[in-house]
Amino acid sequence: MIIGTAGHIDHGKTSLVKCLTGVDADRLPEEKARGITIDLGFAYVPNGHGQTIGFVDVPGHEKFVHTMAAGATGIDHGLLVVAADDGIMPQTREHLRILDLLGVPEITVALTKIDLVDQARVIEVTGDIQAYLAGTRFKGAPVYSVSTRSNQGIESLKQTLFAKVDQEQIDQPAYFRLAIDRVFVVKGVGVAITGAVTAGQIKVGDTLLLTPKLVKVKVRSIHAQNTPAEEAGVGTRCGIVISGVEYSDVIRGQWLVAPELHQLTQRFDCMLTVPVDAERGIKDGEVLLLHHGTEHLSTRIILLNGSEALPGTTVYAQCAFDKPMSVCWHDRIVFRDSSARHTLAGGLVLDIDPPIRGRKKPERIQALDRLVNNSSLDVFKDVLTNSLEPICVSMWANATNRHVQPLLDVAAQAKALQLEVDGLSYVVGQSAQSHLEGRVKSCLAKFHADDPDEPGVAMERLRRMACPLISTALFKAWVTEEIKSKSLALTGSFVHLPDHKVELTPKEQVIWERIYPRLIDGQYDPPWVRDLASTLGEPEANIRMLLRKVSRTSGLVQLVPDLFYPISTMRIMADIIRDIVETDGHVTVISFKDRVGLGRKRAIQILEAFDRLGFTRRLVSYTRGKKELEKDHRIVRNTDLFASEGIAA
Repeated sequence: MIIGTAGHIDHGKTSLVKCLTGVDADRLPEEKARGITIDLGFAYVPNGHGQTIGFVDVPGHEKFVHTMAAGATGIDHGLLVVAADDGIMPQTREHLRILDLLGVPEITVALTKIDLVDQARVIEVTGDIQAYLAGTRFKGAPVYSVSTRSNQGIESLKQTLFAKVDQEQIDQPAYFRLAIDRVFVVKGVGVAITGAVTAGQIKVGDTLLLTPKLVKVKVRSIHAQNTPAEEAGVGTRCGIVISGVEYSDVIRGQWLVAPELHQLTQRFDCMLTVPVDAERGIKDGEVLLLHHGTEHLSTRIILLNGSEALPGTTVYAQCAFDKPMSVCWHDRIVFRDSSARHTLAGGLVLDIDPPIRGRKKPERIQALDRLVNNSSLDVFKDVLTNSLEPICVSMWANATNRHVQPLLDVAAQAKALQLEVDGLSYVVGQSAQSHLEGRVKSCLAKFHADDPDEPGVAMERLRRMACPLISTALFKAWVTEEIKSKSLALTGSFVHLPDHKVELTPKEQVIWERIYPRLIDGQYDPPWVRDLASTLGEPEANIRMLLRKVSRTSGLVQLVPDLFYPISTMRIMADIIRDIVETDGHVTVISFKDRVGLGRKRAIQILEAFDRLGFTRRLVSYTRGKKELEKDHRIVRNTDLFASEGIAA
């Protein structure tokens, strides 16, 4: 359980924490000298129920509201402090507004300095507090009258606070997140950071990421609620000693997260709420200060439904900023004006990878509506049902801080196609599957109608024609599954509809039956197009066109213009290359030409053809001296290629 103080400057927050815990949260010499809190202070005390309560003491001065917002991150309960002699003051209102906008579940009010006023004043200020809270989410919050000098009311307040138990956490698996609010060096130990755990669990020895730099660090030791521990979870303040990073590279505002939460963003869509008592509204395109976790930075606000968000209204907005940041779905954020004088609005993060184009369209607004109140699993189900594109489950899990497997289970129940591409999990829902199939088959049908002599379309070209927004690797993985299900077919490297075939005309078939034996008889040195045309008495252009047509069906391999090799001959030469590589570890132009009895030029042409087909890979090294020599050799890249009839894709 973490309790955070809030309230106007000099209303007794630090003194109250000291009375409750016995710990003076002011640790800086300047704080002692000036008698005010400047930075965050922390105190810990057992509550008598087997738990340790952590207190976060925040500064009350208006110049340090950004520090207060940082301290309010991750707290479970707010302790609003109001001095009886002053009553409700400007920072009382602003701090309470920040607690509300950050989604703090509940608060308790401490009316301090009652020893300085009479009972009538106590009753008056108590009534003012209750009346003010009546217009907020914290209506009915208890008010305790206390004095830190005489300890009057302290025990009653302590019993109420210490009876609090940790809020029940969201029943979803989540990866570790901690917003860093302090960094220091422990002599002889290493770099230490502190902060509130907002999600997941951590253990000694875990490897984490320091964002936004994405530096890997290792957990050397943990202090949970100021007690040495082997692990810690949500609802605790942690001091963590880390290795793998320099002290100068760690600052307040950064996040320590699980490696799975590596995705950063420079824009996100959010639900923006302007309180009814805000000093002013927010205009479209305005630059504001964004407070997220313990970080604050400038952001440009693009309103998605309207030109101005007036006090008392809720709108959708897109936030754009210059540097990347670590954000998750349903994170709470606060907006202050660029001069850092007024808290203007709060926000709820909805989408960390939003579109730039079409962001104000009605269908986009409807999509944001679905992202507001539903659980992440419900939202995922909805998106899976309605999306017309593949969904990256790994990125979705990152954005919502949910483990991948529950999302994959939902996809399996919905009978979605699952793909693994470059270490990431993707799913293709039934709507997306039908949509993709329709686009691809439509493109192929048109292509076959326009070019019936072509075997099909190369994979990358088909992607650009039908699905240009899908990555090459993802599209290839999806097409491969379509080929397995016989929805599409593959001949050589060309994708086509299953019923499409490149067929020779009767006349072409007759000529081909005369050509093929001559190509086979030529073995490693088949006749050129001009030689075939002369022998058969056919126009050279017709022979060239026929051989190119056959090569598109994987019956032939075009080595160079006007020179074609049968697949059977290529397979024999592939076996020769395999044999040479098994003996020598690689194949060279010399070793290959000696085995097939060809000249150097032809041997190079054949080996380059094998490179293009993906059977071999050329390796080049240089020896430097008085002369610069090039050593050229190849290794077998794909042993399955040419292992059976036809060329593997």
